[in-house]
Amino acid sequence: MKGYDDMNKKEYYIIENKYLAEALAFMGFRYYKFEGDKGFTVYGFKDTDKFRFTMNSLFDLRKQISL
Repeated sequence: MKGYDDMNKKEYYIIENKYLAEALAFMGFRYYKFEGDKGFTVYGFKDTDKFRFTMNSLFDLRKQISL
């Protein structure tokens, strides 16, 4: 299992928000769960173009449906 320091490398994208991590997992991206530097849980995803596109699309969708 990879350590948190391994996740800080550029090949991974670290997310602190549980709900965003779960939404990305629902979209098919696997995450690694770790305790971050500040003592709370972080989620590490492989940083690919497809991942970034999906994450940005989720942010765009959130803006469109914000109440």
